Amino acid sequence: MKFDRFRRFIAYYRPHWKLFTIDLGAALTQAVLTVVLPMVVYRVFQVYLPAMDLNRIIGASVVLAVLAGCIALAEYAGIRWGHMLGVRMEADMRRDLFIHLQKLSFSFFDRNKTGHIMSRIANDLTQIAEIAHHCPEDMLIAALTMSGALVMMFHLNPLLAVISLLPLPLVIFWGMVFQRRMHRGFREVRRRVADINSRVENSIQGIREVKSFCNEELEIRRFGEVNGNFRKARENVFGVMAGFHAGMMFLVQGYSLLFIAAGAVLMYYGKAELSEILVFTMYARYFTMPIFRMVSFVEQFQQGATAFERFTEVLDETPEVRDADIPVRPTALTGVIDFNHVFFHYPPETPEAPTPETVLSDISLHIPAGQSVALVGESGAGKTTLAALIPRFYDVSSGAITLDGIDLRHLPQKWLREQIGVVRQTPFLFDATIRENIRFGRPDADEQALIAAARHANILDFIESLPDGFDSQVGEQGVKLSGGQRQRISLARVFLKNPRILIFDEATSALDNESEAMVQEALKRLCAGRTTIIIAHRLSTVRDVDVICCMQHGRIVESGSHAELLARNGYYRKLYELHHCAGPAASR
Repeated sequence: MKFDRFRRFIAYYRPHWKLFTIDLGAALTQAVLTVVLPMVVYRVFQVYLPAMDLNRIIGASVVLAVLAGCIALAEYAGIRWGHMLGVRMEADMRRDLFIHLQKLSFSFFDRNKTGHIMSRIANDLTQIAEIAHHCPEDMLIAALTMSGALVMMFHLNPLLAVISLLPLPLVIFWGMVFQRRMHRGFREVRRRVADINSRVENSIQGIREVKSFCNEELEIRRFGEVNGNFRKARENVFGVMAGFHAGMMFLVQGYSLLFIAAGAVLMYYGKAELSEILVFTMYARYFTMPIFRMVSFVEQFQQGATAFERFTEVLDETPEVRDADIPVRPTALTGVIDFNHVFFHYPPETPEAPTPETVLSDISLHIPAGQSVALVGESGAGKTTLAALIPRFYDVSSGAITLDGIDLRHLPQKWLREQIGVVRQTPFLFDATIRENIRFGRPDADEQALIAAARHANILDFIESLPDGFDSQVGEQGVKLSGGQRQRISLARVFLKNPRILIFDEATSALDNESEAMVQEALKRLCAGRTTIIIAHRLSTVRDVDVICCMQHGRIVESGSHAELLARNGYYRKLYELHHCAGPAASR
């Protein structure tokens, strides 16, 4: 699994190999010149200064200045184009993650909070971008600088070089001890960040409910809980980091002192010269700088590795609803829908979780082309779930649903959903213009089609009364519009789509009388000649449909016309009388 993640991570470098080459070239230049620079100093103190050769001393000083300038330029190139590499890889990953999210089935979003998903798209990928840039660069610089320094040190004084290697096993051991603990800690921090995002998103989206019920203190307390958990997770991981950094600091600082102490002893016994000690002191800095860099890199790597792990977890999610290997694409559609002994239960939260309770049991239903069918029943009867199976938002657990005699599982999802228009009780409007929201039904529609759709949905007069007309902003989730206006814009969107099959899920239940009348008029216009499924609690809105299906506990217990069902004196009549009795009271 780890190798597979590594392979997938490396694949994101390929489109940006030029930037990757520049970054590694800059790192290589910086490492090589850094190793060469102390040797020039060594020549000055070992050869030129004893010979009192002023010209060569000046020449060496110029060389040192040029080397320092080249190292600075390499640092500039690495920072600029290296970060550009990381940013572009981050953009690619974010694109792939967003594309994959669009492919996932409803069940994924049912079990994952929006705030958690947002955390992976934003925070995690930013951290991955940093590791994408620093990982190859830091490793190359550290490896070349340390190996180059060791080679030069062994060349100058093998005995002192051997002594310099003594602390390395301790450094490696200390890093291994803390690596796994840091990984667990950063993963917990990532989870807590996602919890905060989710809590904030819920509170902001529900701010009207929060204020209406005067529950600001409750929300503050809930946020305090997740914020406290995040604080604890951060404190724990920083405790681990403190031990890691303190130990590394002690070992690295002791490393520099080792050169001075060992060099003084070797000089006393005539085994080293002052010029060698001076150069070794420089190399000690070049040896400890990569260690410091790698210390910082280990921390960053753990955060990036944790973020990439969470990133691949989403990419590894497979849609429960998938197209057939060889899908059937009909050339024409009449709109006949048949449910054949359909059973359904929602997918379990995890593969190890027990199978959830059955929601629909042995549903058999024939809906002729162009007819309207109403689904009625108490809340939780399975009405919305049954309707959600028609566009294949979920797949049946057993049995089959056919469209014009073709099993839905043999039809391409995109083609199938192009034939279906869905209007919900609380339609979702994007934070964009009215034009963009209506055109979402058919993005390539021209202005005439847009205006016609708005007119059919009884919303054109309102739109034309606005200063900016179709270019008026609706606000987040249509907050600048009334419920009836939002519903009519969603109807205009379906008019523009012009589907063969319609699904109305409580489309008018949340509207006032005037808005309901306007929406009902638009609905009748929209339903003409189309196969229509209507989910309703208000039985008065479905009296004129062709067939009414009464659902109870996931089963269809009665079906027929309004008059037929009343005459049977069964479950529908009970619902109707309850509704009839509640109506006047509700109106008062």
